[in-house]
Amino acid sequence: MLLTVREVSQLLRVQRPKVYELIKDGAIDGFKVGADWRIRRDSVENLVGPIPEEFFSKKRRSQAAEADDLAMSHV
Repeated sequence: MLLTVREVSQLLRVQRPKVYELIKDGAIDGFKVGADWRIRRDSVENLVGPIPEEFFSKKRRSQAAEADDLAMSHV
């Protein structure tokens, strides 16, 4: 599974520039897809331990709520 820089910064509770620094230093595996970076989940887990699945389910619920709010604002 691949994570975004934003997701990794939330998981590690650091600012996004620190995530880029961790990639540059080789502490986590990241690569560019176009202009965006993706980070391998297993490399983050090797650094800090298992990522709880709740992190991903909360994120999906939050994204769905934002989409609903956006849709309702156009009504």
